[in-house]
Amino acid sequence: MKVRIFSIRLAANQLTEDENQLNDFLESVDFLKSDVHFVESKDSYWSVLVHYNEKSRLQKSESSADERNSVVEQDLNAKQQAFYETLKVWRTNKAKELKIPSYLVCHNSELLNAILREAKTPTDLRSIKGFGELKVEKYGDEILSILNAN
Repeated sequence: MKVRIFSIRLAANQLTEDENQLNDFLESVDFLKSDVHFVESKDSYWSVLVHYNEKSRLQKSESSADERNSVVEQDLNAKQQAFYETLKVWRTNKAKELKIPSYLVCHNSELLNAILREAKTPTDLRSIKGFGELKVEKYGDEILSILNAN
């Protein structure tokens, strides 16, 4: 297991740049877990500690991050796509409520896997990479209420 630290600065132009750098990194590794802390100072920022494993060369060369995400999204049927859009709106609202970046709530891949695996229970969510006990405890009920809506 390896560890890398990212600083997510709050200034709008820096925030986007830092988020993109973190997202690109997360697409290139096997994510294990993260720890996030807000550092208050003259130039306050989020400190993100990422625990990860390197992806094999085969996994890296299969496709770019954009291609992997678009293929998965294209595989969604109309109902699944509606759930995905609803979950993304929920995630954005939750992040604003908590005053944190949206990727700290859930990554796109976690939302997509919850839909594709048809998660119905907290146990189902825990079986998905990225959904640890804390994330399921914090957000599981809300995610499942969206996924279980008819």
